[in-house]
Amino acid sequence: MDRRRFLAAGLAAAATPLLLTTDPVRAGVRQRVPAPTASLVTRWDTDPWSRGSYSALPVGTSPAVRRTLADAIVGGRIALAGEYASTQYPSTTTGAYLSGRHAARRLLDRVNARTAVVIGAGMAGAAAAQALTSAGIDVTVLEARDRVGGRIWSNEQWGVPVELGAAWIHGTGGNPLVPLARAASLGLVPTDYDDAVARDTVTGARSARAEARWDRLDRLLEQLGEAWPPRSVSVAEWLDRQGWTTDRIDSWAAQVEVTQEYALDPSRLGVRATEEGATYRGGDVMVAGGYVTIVDTLLDGIDVRTGAIAESATVRGSSVNVALRSGDRMSADIAVVAVPLALVRAEAPAIPDMSGGVRRALRGLVTGVFEKVVLRYDEPWWGDRQVYGVVGGGAPGAPAGSLASLRWTEFYPLTNVLGFPALVGFSGGRAARTRPASDTGCVAEATAALTAAFAR
Repeated sequence: MDRRRFLAAGLAAAATPLLLTTDPVRAGVRQRVPAPTASLVTRWDTDPWSRGSYSALPVGTSPAVRRTLADAIVGGRIALAGEYASTQYPSTTTGAYLSGRHAARRLLDRVNARTAVVIGAGMAGAAAAQALTSAGIDVTVLEARDRVGGRIWSNEQWGVPVELGAAWIHGTGGNPLVPLARAASLGLVPTDYDDAVARDTVTGARSARAEARWDRLDRLLEQLGEAWPPRSVSVAEWLDRQGWTTDRIDSWAAQVEVTQEYALDPSRLGVRATEEGATYRGGDVMVAGGYVTIVDTLLDGIDVRTGAIAESATVRGSSVNVALRSGDRMSADIAVVAVPLALVRAEAPAIPDMSGGVRRALRGLVTGVFEKVVLRYDEPWWGDRQVYGVVGGGAPGAPAGSLASLRWTEFYPLTNVLGFPALVGFSGGRAARTRPASDTGCVAEATAALTAAFAR
């Protein structure tokens, strides 16, 4: 199940022109192509209100921990919500939406409530708040950021929304986000993952070998779902048993298909991660026009307080008391804590009444890292494919075997989404964590990789 959804950013400028081809997929004629005219770089791992991209299932953990978290009612009045607490669609915006609604229903079934507080105004918090409001509950939403959306960030620095966090709706058939997107007049741009080529930074050309290994890894991951190895086995261990190597091309393919899919390196990712969750029919679509519009719509008419940092949520008798960093306090009959997994684990906010079983379930999950660099151009130069794999090892400063060679290994054109030429590149896991500290450095790395991959 494709994830790549929950991804903060800084504007980075581009510099010198690059030597590339006009249509590198087909043409052999070199010409100078302008460097990116602007760029955006995400840093979700250091964002204090996300501390990573989305949840992942590490070695040894059963997917059952998600059910424990989904059904937890702390002190009889506090529910948890988020993509990490979704049993069917974990690590996705759809999972977050369904989790928020599930949390609201669980509380409404148990408590005759009149008031509620929701901590967090991302997709899960918005869905919970809307469901509670529809049931006649007086809801207040507390959001630490100065905006709503959480890990959905429709950045408008370029005059149109660029999705720096979640970008896709995964599966259109029966997905509850699709009617919400259409009601908000958002565009849904199909993605064909099979319309892909791999290019090698060492040869500067398309690589049939890399494409063959890419396909082989896809087949192996399908077999993994049927093999059902013990959950004490990592994905890396299982692949090794099937003859998968750690050479330059195999490492690239694993980075694209495993690390950047689950936001965790194969050596840390548990085999159960590849089997959990369900998939909607109908293919995946990118959202055009501002993904956050769905969150805005869900929160319409609800009291949302941004810049409100909740430090604790405590059950006291027949109410939940919430302490804010500002020194203010508020109480409600019920509460939904809808902040990312990393914040719940870090007790931000603290939930003193949480049981040992719930705490153990939280410790069973980790938050992975998945980052983006978005490069804007005056003209498209890359060809007409929907996906470009970039095999590392040949770009300056990114030799084979280095973590740098495993960054910016896959690019998607965004022209049909944004209305102007742009590429988005991805990096995940340890490679993403060790990326340059400056946005300029990240853009330079991605640019160097593209330059080497499209040299001829």
